[in-house]
Amino acid sequence: MACTGIELISKQGNPYWGRTQDFEQHFEYSGVKIPKGYIFSAAYTPFETKLNVMGIVWAKDIHKSPVLLDGINDFGICGGSFYFDHFYRYAKTKDIRSQGKVAIRGEELCTWILTHYSSLDDIKNNLQSDVGITNEPGPMMGMSVPQHCVFQDESGRAIVVEPSINNGFRIFENPVGVFTNAPTFDWHLNNLKTWLERITDRTYEYDDEEAVEPISLDESTSGLVGIPADYKPESRFLRAAISKLLSVNVDDVEALNQIFQLLTSVNTPKGSLRIKNGVEKNTLVAWTQYTSGYDIKRKKLYAFTYDNRNLRSLDYGDPETWGNKIRYFSFISKQSAIPFIEKNEWSEGENTI
Repeated sequence: MACTGIELISKQGNPYWGRTQDFEQHFEYSGVKIPKGYIFSAAYTPFETKLNVMGIVWAKDIHKSPVLLDGINDFGICGGSFYFDHFYRYAKTKDIRSQGKVAIRGEELCTWILTHYSSLDDIKNNLQSDVGITNEPGPMMGMSVPQHCVFQDESGRAIVVEPSINNGFRIFENPVGVFTNAPTFDWHLNNLKTWLERITDRTYEYDDEEAVEPISLDESTSGLVGIPADYKPESRFLRAAISKLLSVNVDDVEALNQIFQLLTSVNTPKGSLRIKNGVEKNTLVAWTQYTSGYDIKRKKLYAFTYDNRNLRSLDYGDPETWGNKIRYFSFISKQSAIPFIEKNEWSEGENTI
């Protein structure tokens, strides 16, 4: 419930996206390739995938009820699912089905979107009439998990999908390319406006007409001075957004590394975020369980875990070779150190680290 996502556009105009997956409960995770025509039989309403998707799934048992936390599909739609406590509005199954829509659980929203829609406009035009989120409990956490989602396309455009109205969704354009958890996305944007500082000499501009700008330009400070350092979603949104705003422009070869570096400002070490469990009257410790990054144009996934900082990669490749079953790719293992390499001579200007 302390996840953060950041999108960057390289100097060459190519989009990259990364996210942290933070939670206070342990789940199984795995890289996956899900072929078109695959049946999600464990879904609340079993459904068939219309598109191929590569990404990362989570579940109590990923072989019984896998759902996507993040991924990318055939058309370069890339994004993920984030915890959305308090502000979600789920509906009764009978109310969803009475409108001719498919009832799915909250944790299945990202899976449905990535396996069904070929563009961001496709999502905006059809999601509302296609599905509704049921309040019936599921295998994860004993509930229909509170989730909202963010998606990017190959142009760098991004949208946010929030089930924050009764039996429906609010869908926002995302001009800042940053995402966290509750409150609602429009609240985060307004909060960001009050914090933007004149010293950056930059604003978030989009659509050639609108911009997310500082409300007041009376004072100048430097960098992240005064920005909250806690792990609440609104604080992480500010740190991620302003860190991104201050980021240097990077080439394609540097973009994913820059995203991973920016995400370090919102990583959750074990012990830093403690959550009170009112039911069992104990304290739970949340942590950054994995971090993933996507080269959207090349359809390539990179990831590392809390216990293994060695970066793993997964290529989309040719979906015709995927077969007709879900394929799992492990990226969780204990970290192994790579020894230093002894060198007797250094080339001029060579980095010695």
